[in-house]
Amino acid sequence: MNRETRIKHMFYGWDNEMDIIRDIQKCQRNWDHTKEIHPELIDYLLWIAQNSPSKQHEAYYDIYWSADRDVLNELSEYTWGCTHSRNPPSTWQNSQMNANLYILFVAKEPETKLNCNADGTLKENNVAARWENAYVSIGIALGLLLRNAAALGFASGCNKSHGDLNGDWFWEKKLGILDDVKAGRKKIAYGIGIGFPQEGKQRWESDQTKLAIGAGNGSNLTTEDLEKNQEKNNKPFRKIKIVDIATHAGKTVKDPYGEEHEIPDVANIKINTMRKRQINCTEIK
Repeated sequence: MNRETRIKHMFYGWDNEMDIIRDIQKCQRNWDHTKEIHPELIDYLLWIAQNSPSKQHEAYYDIYWSADRDVLNELSEYTWGCTHSRNPPSTWQNSQMNANLYILFVAKEPETKLNCNADGTLKENNVAARWENAYVSIGIALGLLLRNAAALGFASGCNKSHGDLNGDWFWEKKLGILDDVKAGRKKIAYGIGIGFPQEGKQRWESDQTKLAIGAGNGSNLTTEDLEKNQEKNNKPFRKIKIVDIATHAGKTVKDPYGEEHEIPDVANIKINTMRKRQINCTEIK
């Protein structure tokens, strides 16, 4: 192979790879639940998640997943955190979680200790640097999943909202990790929904009809007594009212704090990737 041929071969496929990167920047908000991902493809994606690079090749996370429609429908009820408005505050559920396949990463203290301090002693697993390794490892795995899912023709969307309602520790109990989370050994981190988008819909058009008014994100939400002063994760609870937009569209509804909300008729979530961002790239000299 001569030099010119080698150079042409080097650039072959770059346009396609750049299209994939542009595509996975955008979060898919609707899914075709009449379709199923082939089990072998699920195994392949899970293999990528389990075999992605990590610092010192340590196991900084565990993976939980489901392609069961009943399970995914249940999980999707506990994904409040996609801001609809900041003033007055209201939030949607994160519909990217309710895909055909959901893969969830739980950061953990690894069984090994391969990082040392300056004096040569081993770092304990509870130090900040070890948790940074966990989140970096999860980020690498998520990136590889996003890229490979897109290459297979799937849409995807990442999700960080794994909250409970009324302090019920839903996710931790569902995953069977409540004791480890309370002991500081594990933390629910990030998930990714992968699947088939609905034909004829923009990727930001969601099917959800529930809007939580009274809170702008999904942190420590409660529908119970406004005087409740219990705390979870050192954050006070925020009272919400869950409104069905199918029956309240166009109406003005007050949240538990007396703020008035104009209820929309559809859940269109397109606030961030519709705008430009600036990430600087500077050569080090």
